[in-house]
Amino acid sequence: MNRFFLSIVLIGSSLIFGVFVALPRFQEFSAVSKELNVKRAELESRESYFAHLKDLQDRINSEELVAKIDAAIPNDPQLPALHDFLQSTAAGSGLSLRSITASQGALPQGARLQRVSASLQLGGSYEGLKVFLSSLLRASRMTDVESINFSSPQAGTGFVFNIRTSSYSY
Repeated sequence: MNRFFLSIVLIGSSLIFGVFVALPRFQEFSAVSKELNVKRAELESRESYFAHLKDLQDRINSEELVAKIDAAIPNDPQLPALHDFLQSTAAGSGLSLRSITASQGALPQGARLQRVSASLQLGGSYEGLKVFLSSLLRASRMTDVESINFSSPQAGTGFVFNIRTSSYSY
């Protein structure tokens, strides 16, 4: 009989120990473990982010990228170079450059860029215009096309295109 009561007391004390001591500690351990996993995921995310930033920094610092940016936005307007670029692009696309007018203007207050506007009058076919515009798009120098006007061809002549472009420099 003593063994029976001793067994019941030991089983009861084990249950009480499990409910009041072991279970709260297990729950606390589970919570800390979940928090640790969240912190690890956050750390991995930040490490990935900083590795990506370092990669971008290395790409920006590469001389090739800086050379491309300098070609797209030169330090001075280089009006003769812009004229030559537009003339050779027009000739390469099958258009004839009839006239060009370039004017230099500033962007709004506080902007470091200068704007060079050019008005072109080109003659040729519509296909030549498409080639010219795609050449401007792919060119190393950043050039925006602001407007295009054209007149219908006369008998035996091609279209006359009036194009306004903007280029930028520092």
